[in-house]
Amino acid sequence: MSRKSKIQRINEGNALIAIIKQDAVLAKEQAWLLHFLGDLVAKFSRGKGGTARQRQLFDDKIEAGAPARKVNTHTPQPKVIEAEAAIKVLQTQTSLYGWEIRVGGEIVANGLKYNLSAKQLALLDGFISKAKEVAIQLEATVSQEDIATAQLVCSLSATYVGLTQKNAKTVGVLQYALDNNISFTPSQLQAGLKAVSGQKKKWDKYNRQYPAGSMVKLKDAPVLVLEGPAVIVYQSLHYQYSGRTVSNASILVPVLQDGAVFNASPTSLSKYTKKELKALGIK
Repeated sequence: MSRKSKIQRINEGNALIAIIKQDAVLAKEQAWLLHFLGDLVAKFSRGKGGTARQRQLFDDKIEAGAPARKVNTHTPQPKVIEAEAAIKVLQTQTSLYGWEIRVGGEIVANGLKYNLSAKQLALLDGFISKAKEVAIQLEATVSQEDIATAQLVCSLSATYVGLTQKNAKTVGVLQYALDNNISFTPSQLQAGLKAVSGQKKKWDKYNRQYPAGSMVKLKDAPVLVLEGPAVIVYQSLHYQYSGRTVSNASILVPVLQDGAVFNASPTSLSKYTKKELKALGIK
Protein backbone atom coordinates (compact mmCIF):
# COMPACT_ATOMS: atom_id res chain seq x y z
CA MET A 1 0.00 0.00 0.00
CA SER A 2 1.38 3.43 -0.94
CA ARG A 3 2.14 5.85 1.83
CA LYS A 4 -0.71 8.23 2.63
CA SER A 5 -0.52 11.88 3.62
CA LYS A 6 -2.29 13.26 6.68
CA ILE A 7 -4.69 15.16 4.40
CA GLN A 8 -5.64 11.98 2.56
CA ARG A 9 -6.27 10.15 5.83
CA ILE A 10 -8.33 13.06 7.15
CA ASN A 11 -10.51 13.10 4.03
CA GLU A 12 -10.94 9.32 3.96
CA GLY A 13 -11.72 9.21 7.67
CA ASN A 14 -14.34 11.95 7.47
CA ALA A 15 -15.94 10.28 4.45
CA LEU A 16 -16.27 6.93 6.22
CA ILE A 17 -17.61 8.58 9.39
CA ALA A 18 -20.27 10.36 7.31
CA ILE A 19 -21.33 7.10 5.62
CA ILE A 20 -21.68 5.25 8.93
CA LYS A 21 -23.63 8.11 10.55
CA GLN A 22 -26.19 8.07 7.75
CA ASP A 23 -27.51 4.85 9.31
CA ALA A 24 -28.45 5.56 12.93
CA VAL A 25 -28.58 1.86 13.76
CA LEU A 26 -25.17 1.18 12.25
CA ALA A 27 -23.77 4.25 14.01
CA LYS A 28 -24.84 2.86 17.38
CA GLU A 29 -23.44 -0.58 16.59
CA GLN A 30 -20.14 0.93 15.43
CA ALA A 31 -19.74 3.47 18.23
CA TRP A 32 -16.19 2.27 18.92
CA LEU A 33 -15.21 2.56 15.25
CA LEU A 34 -16.65 6.06 15.02
CA HIS A 35 -14.75 7.08 18.14
CA PHE A 36 -11.52 5.56 16.81
CA LEU A 37 -11.84 7.20 13.40
CA GLY A 38 -12.81 10.55 14.90
CA ASP A 39 -9.92 10.45 17.36
CA LEU A 40 -7.37 9.71 14.63
CA VAL A 41 -8.81 12.34 12.28
CA ALA A 42 -8.55 14.89 15.10
CA LYS A 43 -4.91 13.92 15.69
CA PHE A 44 -4.07 14.16 12.01
CA SER A 45 -5.78 17.56 11.87
CA ARG A 46 -3.55 18.78 14.72
CA GLY A 47 -0.48 17.69 12.78
CA LYS A 48 0.12 14.55 14.83
CA GLY A 49 0.69 11.23 13.10
CA GLY A 50 -0.40 8.70 15.71
CA THR A 51 1.51 5.46 16.23
CA ALA A 52 2.40 3.09 13.39
CA ARG A 53 -0.12 0.58 14.78
CA GLN A 54 -2.88 3.21 14.90
CA ARG A 55 -2.19 4.31 11.33
CA GLN A 56 -2.22 0.72 10.10
CA LEU A 57 -5.50 -0.04 11.83
CA PHE A 58 -6.95 3.23 10.53
CA ASP A 59 -5.95 2.35 6.96
CA ASP A 60 -7.37 -1.18 7.36
CA LYS A 61 -10.74 0.23 8.50
CA ILE A 62 -10.78 2.69 5.60
CA GLU A 63 -10.04 -0.08 3.11
CA ALA A 64 -12.76 -2.30 4.60
CA GLY A 65 -15.34 0.48 4.23
CA ALA A 66 -18.62 0.76 6.12
CA PRO A 67 -19.47 -2.43 8.04
CA ALA A 68 -22.78 -4.18 7.52
CA ARG A 69 -25.41 -4.18 10.23
CA LYS A 70 -25.23 -7.06 12.64
CA VAL A 71 -27.53 -10.01 11.96
CA ASN A 72 -30.80 -9.61 13.81
CA THR A 73 -33.60 -12.18 14.06
CA HIS A 74 -36.05 -10.00 16.01
CA THR A 75 -39.20 -8.84 14.19
CA PRO A 76 -39.46 -5.09 14.89
CA GLN A 77 -42.72 -3.37 15.73
CA PRO A 78 -44.24 -1.49 12.73
CA LYS A 79 -43.67 1.86 14.46
CA VAL A 80 -39.94 1.14 14.62
CA ILE A 81 -39.73 0.56 10.87
CA GLU A 82 -41.72 3.74 10.23
CA ALA A 83 -39.46 5.72 12.58
CA GLU A 84 -36.34 4.36 10.91
CA ALA A 85 -37.53 5.84 7.61
CA ALA A 86 -38.57 9.07 9.37
CA ILE A 87 -35.08 9.61 10.77
CA LYS A 88 -33.63 9.45 7.26
CA VAL A 89 -35.97 12.31 6.32
CA LEU A 90 -34.91 14.34 9.37
CA GLN A 91 -31.28 13.81 8.38
CA THR A 92 -31.86 16.18 5.46
CA GLN A 93 -31.85 18.96 8.09
CA THR A 94 -29.31 17.81 10.66
CA SER A 95 -28.68 21.29 12.05
CA LEU A 96 -32.33 21.54 13.12
CA TYR A 97 -33.07 17.99 14.19
CA GLY A 98 -29.81 16.77 15.69
CA TRP A 99 -31.46 15.77 18.97
CA GLU A 100 -34.29 13.90 17.24
CA ILE A 101 -31.83 12.10 14.97
CA ARG A 102 -29.60 11.05 17.86
CA VAL A 103 -32.31 10.01 20.32
CA GLY A 104 -34.55 8.53 17.64
CA GLY A 105 -31.65 6.58 16.20
CA GLU A 106 -30.87 5.07 19.59
CA ILE A 107 -34.50 4.08 20.19
CA VAL A 108 -34.80 2.56 16.71
CA ALA A 109 -31.56 0.64 17.21
CA ASN A 110 -33.01 -0.85 20.40
CA GLY A 111 -36.36 -1.47 18.70
CA LEU A 112 -34.70 -3.57 16.02
CA LYS A 113 -33.52 -5.95 18.74
CA TYR A 114 -36.50 -6.11 21.08
CA ASN A 115 -39.98 -4.65 21.63
CA LEU A 116 -40.18 -1.08 22.87
CA SER A 117 -42.33 0.32 25.68
CA ALA A 118 -45.38 2.48 25.08
CA LYS A 119 -43.41 5.53 26.17
CA GLN A 120 -40.65 4.82 23.67
CA LEU A 121 -43.18 4.28 20.90
CA ALA A 122 -44.82 7.59 21.79
CA LEU A 123 -41.47 9.33 21.37
CA LEU A 124 -41.10 7.74 17.96
CA ASP A 125 -44.56 9.06 17.07
CA GLY A 126 -43.28 12.58 17.67
CA PHE A 127 -40.26 12.03 15.44
CA ILE A 128 -42.46 10.54 12.71
CA SER A 129 -44.78 13.58 12.84
CA LYS A 130 -41.82 15.93 12.44
CA ALA A 131 -40.51 13.90 9.52
CA LYS A 132 -43.91 14.08 7.81
CA GLU A 133 -43.86 17.86 8.27
CA VAL A 134 -40.38 18.05 6.76
CA ALA A 135 -41.45 15.90 3.81
CA ILE A 136 -44.45 18.18 3.18
CA GLN A 137 -42.24 21.24 3.65
CA LEU A 138 -39.86 20.16 0.88
CA GLU A 139 -42.77 19.94 -1.58
CA ALA A 140 -44.74 22.98 -0.41
CA THR A 141 -45.37 26.13 -2.43
CA VAL A 142 -44.87 29.37 -0.53
CA SER A 143 -46.23 32.77 -1.54
CA GLN A 144 -44.16 35.95 -1.40
CA GLU A 145 -46.53 37.19 1.29
CA ASP A 146 -45.79 34.16 3.47
CA ILE A 147 -42.04 34.59 2.87
CA ALA A 148 -42.31 38.21 4.04
CA THR A 149 -44.23 37.07 7.13
CA ALA A 150 -41.59 34.44 7.90
CA GLN A 151 -38.86 37.08 7.56
CA LEU A 152 -40.78 39.29 10.00
CA VAL A 153 -41.11 36.40 12.47
CA CYS A 154 -37.35 35.82 12.38
CA SER A 155 -36.63 39.53 12.79
CA LEU A 156 -39.06 39.90 15.71
CA SER A 157 -37.45 36.91 17.45
CA ALA A 158 -34.27 38.97 17.80
CA THR A 159 -36.14 41.55 19.89
CA TYR A 160 -36.60 39.05 22.72
CA VAL A 161 -34.01 38.83 25.48
CA GLY A 162 -34.45 35.08 25.21
CA LEU A 163 -36.90 32.67 23.63
CA THR A 164 -37.80 29.34 25.17
CA GLN A 165 -36.01 26.38 23.62
CA LYS A 166 -39.26 25.31 21.96
CA ASN A 167 -39.94 28.75 20.46
CA ALA A 168 -36.34 29.15 19.35
CA LYS A 169 -36.58 25.81 17.54
CA THR A 170 -39.85 26.88 15.91
CA VAL A 171 -38.34 30.12 14.63
CA GLY A 172 -35.20 28.22 13.64
CA VAL A 173 -37.24 26.08 11.24
CA LEU A 174 -38.33 29.21 9.36
CA GLN A 175 -34.87 30.77 9.45
CA TYR A 176 -33.35 27.57 8.06
CA ALA A 177 -35.91 27.54 5.25
CA LEU A 178 -35.19 31.17 4.37
CA ASP A 179 -31.42 30.74 4.54
CA ASN A 180 -31.49 27.63 2.36
CA ASN A 181 -34.16 28.83 -0.08
CA ILE A 182 -36.54 25.97 0.68
CA SER A 183 -40.25 25.97 1.42
CA PHE A 184 -42.09 25.85 4.72
CA THR A 185 -45.62 24.73 5.58
CA PRO A 186 -48.55 26.88 6.76
CA SER A 187 -48.44 25.14 10.15
CA GLN A 188 -44.73 25.94 10.54
CA LEU A 189 -45.46 29.59 9.74
CA GLN A 190 -48.35 29.71 12.21
CA ALA A 191 -46.16 28.12 14.88
CA GLY A 192 -43.56 30.83 14.23
CA LEU A 193 -46.16 33.57 14.57
CA LYS A 194 -47.29 32.05 17.86
CA ALA A 195 -43.69 31.96 19.12
CA VAL A 196 -43.37 35.75 18.67
CA SER A 197 -47.02 36.63 19.28
CA GLY A 198 -46.24 39.23 21.95
CA GLN A 199 -43.96 41.29 19.71
CA LYS A 200 -46.22 40.69 16.70
CA LYS A 201 -49.10 42.36 18.56
CA LYS A 202 -46.89 45.37 19.23
CA TRP A 203 -45.76 45.41 15.60
CA ASP A 204 -49.35 45.48 14.35
CA LYS A 205 -50.29 48.15 16.88
CA TYR A 206 -47.38 50.42 15.91
CA ASN A 207 -48.21 50.01 12.21
CA ARG A 208 -51.75 51.17 12.89
CA GLN A 209 -50.65 54.07 15.08
CA TYR A 210 -47.71 55.35 13.06
CA PRO A 211 -48.26 54.82 9.31
CA ALA A 212 -45.80 56.30 6.82
CA GLY A 213 -46.41 59.99 6.13
CA SER A 214 -48.22 60.72 9.40
CA MET A 215 -47.31 63.57 11.73
CA VAL A 216 -46.88 62.50 15.37
CA LYS A 217 -45.46 63.87 18.59
CA LEU A 218 -42.04 63.11 20.06
CA LYS A 219 -41.82 64.73 23.49
CA ASP A 220 -44.44 67.29 22.34
CA ALA A 221 -42.41 68.17 19.22
CA PRO A 222 -43.75 67.28 15.76
CA VAL A 223 -41.97 64.59 13.75
CA LEU A 224 -42.83 63.02 10.40
CA VAL A 225 -43.03 59.24 10.14
CA LEU A 226 -40.97 58.30 7.09
CA GLU A 227 -42.02 54.67 6.94
CA GLY A 228 -43.66 52.06 9.11
CA PRO A 229 -41.93 50.39 12.07
CA ALA A 230 -38.73 48.44 11.44
CA VAL A 231 -36.75 45.90 13.43
CA ILE A 232 -33.35 47.49 13.97
CA VAL A 233 -30.52 45.11 14.90
CA TYR A 234 -27.78 46.56 17.08
CA GLN A 235 -25.39 43.62 17.15
CA SER A 236 -25.34 39.89 16.51
CA LEU A 237 -25.55 38.77 20.16
CA HIS A 238 -27.46 39.71 23.28
CA TYR A 239 -25.30 41.63 25.68
CA GLN A 240 -25.07 42.85 29.28
CA TYR A 241 -25.65 46.52 30.14
CA SER A 242 -25.56 47.81 33.71
CA GLY A 243 -26.06 44.30 35.05
CA ARG A 244 -29.08 43.45 32.91
CA THR A 245 -29.45 41.51 29.68
CA VAL A 246 -30.50 43.60 26.68
CA SER A 247 -31.91 42.23 23.43
CA ASN A 248 -29.92 42.79 20.27
CA ALA A 249 -32.77 44.38 18.31
CA SER A 250 -35.76 46.65 18.83
CA ILE A 251 -38.88 47.76 17.01
CA LEU A 252 -38.25 51.39 16.07
CA VAL A 253 -39.93 53.98 13.84
CA PRO A 254 -37.86 55.98 11.29
CA VAL A 255 -38.81 59.66 11.64
CA LEU A 256 -37.77 63.09 10.35
CA GLN A 257 -37.38 66.07 12.68
CA ASP A 258 -35.84 69.43 11.71
CA GLY A 259 -34.05 67.82 8.76
CA ALA A 260 -32.60 64.99 10.86
CA VAL A 261 -33.55 61.36 10.24
CA PHE A 262 -33.39 58.91 13.13
CA ASN A 263 -35.13 55.88 14.63
CA ALA A 264 -37.51 56.68 17.47
CA SER A 265 -38.91 54.30 20.06
CA PRO A 266 -42.64 53.79 19.46
CA THR A 267 -43.25 54.21 23.19
CA SER A 268 -41.87 57.77 22.99
CA LEU A 269 -44.25 58.70 20.18
CA SER A 270 -47.90 59.72 20.45
CA LYS A 271 -50.63 60.67 18.01
CA TYR A 272 -51.94 64.20 17.58
CA THR A 273 -55.64 64.82 18.09
CA LYS A 274 -57.57 66.26 15.16
CA LYS A 275 -57.73 69.54 17.04
CA GLU A 276 -53.95 69.62 17.51
CA LEU A 277 -53.33 68.81 13.85
CA LYS A 278 -55.68 71.62 12.83
CA ALA A 279 -53.76 74.03 15.06
CA LEU A 280 -50.56 72.99 13.27
CA GLY A 281 -52.19 73.65 9.91
CA ILE A 282 -52.36 69.95 9.01
CA LYS A 283 -55.62 68.54 7.73
